[in-house]
Amino acid sequence: MLASDESIRVIHMVAKYQSISAAAERLNKVPSAISYTVKKLEEAFGVQLFLRKGCYIELTSAGEYFISYSKAILDDFDTLKRNVQMVHEGGERELKVAVNNIVPQAVMADFICDFEHTFPSTQISLQQEVYNGCWDALYGNRVNLVIGAPHAVPSTEGIVSEPLGLLTWDFVVGSGHPLAGETHTLLNSQLRRYPAVCIRDTAVNFNPMQAWLLDGQKPIFVPDFPTAIALIRRNVGIGYIPTHLRRDPAITGLVKKSTQEQKHATRLFLAHRPEALGRSGKWCVDYFSRQRVRQHVCGGNVAWPGTAPAIA
Repeated sequence: MLASDESIRVIHMVAKYQSISAAAERLNKVPSAISYTVKKLEEAFGVQLFLRKGCYIELTSAGEYFISYSKAILDDFDTLKRNVQMVHEGGERELKVAVNNIVPQAVMADFICDFEHTFPSTQISLQQEVYNGCWDALYGNRVNLVIGAPHAVPSTEGIVSEPLGLLTWDFVVGSGHPLAGETHTLLNSQLRRYPAVCIRDTAVNFNPMQAWLLDGQKPIFVPDFPTAIALIRRNVGIGYIPTHLRRDPAITGLVKKSTQEQKHATRLFLAHRPEALGRSGKWCVDYFSRQRVRQHVCGGNVAWPGTAPAIA
């Protein structure tokens, strides 16, 4: 007799209740069937798993090892069953998602929680991209879909994109910066005197872009917004940050200023290749098509007019 998940579960139940009859009752089987399963499994392994002591039985040392080691085997059986069923129903084993670094982190945390609850057997991998790096990851087939890809689909290669909305920006300086006390609209000639704190575009095959950098201005490249904000607060540099970050009560020491050439709001898209999505990927598209979720992705801003999906 080869060990099966059913026979292993029988052994676990007998060990738990230290009784053939009690295990039989819990499993809705006759005691003789339980005894037969235990006997055949012991014969298959060539060891005694239980010591009989009157109406009760207890594990031998070999039996204790069997129980301990087979817990992982049962978990593997359960995982195998879920994954086979998932594949049968059109689900993915893994879903790779790229997210624009300007999308609020709280939105993505909510998304992953909801995804895990709905698709516990699908492994989700989330990676952060900057600017054209979002499109680069999708066109390079490194991800299945992108959340918050900026501006517009760069080329016609069967990419489906759906507008999410507009994410606005605020120009900020530190409260102790020389420009903090200026009451007029800041001119480019004034801004060029100070370094611009920039987050480098993660694009590899696309032309990298800058969110904001004036001609002749010194850039300070940093990996993320927490670092950028920390430098601006310490008056090392100046720059734009998403409005939703500037409004965060936890972020202090920044002064919003008006500039000669105000940065326009960024149009954000949900983009994917239709053939690269299974059941969980399609669920993600529906998830981010909800008006409430789209607004949260864009930091609370509403979508711009004309939100019909576009196919490039």
